Amino acid sequence: MKSLFLHLLCTILATILLTSNAQTNNQKQVFLDLHNAARAQVGVPPLTWNNALEAFAIFFTDKVKQTCNFIEKSKGIYGENTAIGNAAFTAADAVNQWVAEKKNYDHRSNTCAKGKECKHYKQVVWRDTSQIGCASIVCKDSSFIVCEYYHVGNIPGVSPY
Repeated sequence: MKSLFLHLLCTILATILLTSNAQTNNQKQVFLDLHNAARAQVGVPPLTWNNALEAFAIFFTDKVKQTCNFIEKSKGIYGENTAIGNAAFTAADAVNQWVAEKKNYDHRSNTCAKGKECKHYKQVVWRDTSQIGCASIVCKDSSFIVCEYYHVGNIPGVSPY
């Protein structure tokens, strides 16, 4: 019930929070196209853009921008991927970085290769995820990009597809 309430609250606040940090239609399309290309490769349905998730991502990036603490997590109710790069780091760079973790994921055993990261990839292709919203900031000389996912993925012991 609490997560439903928070999701509804974010939906209501979406129109209030969408500010200059909001992604352009082109940036939204890049996020969607790259996510959906990776999802199509494993036969899971495409994602749609959600303004409430974008508003939550904007709220989080605004908080990060205050301190430039890029290791901070939103502690929200959604699935989340973050990426950090130089000031020219783009939406495409972030999603491609997450999707590149596919090489570290063994679908048969549903595990990451020893000592390797694959949880970002698993969230990108999580079958039950249907919506996404993302935001980005430049803080000092670095870019910080976050995507929020509904429904959350990376449930321990559950295969993403």
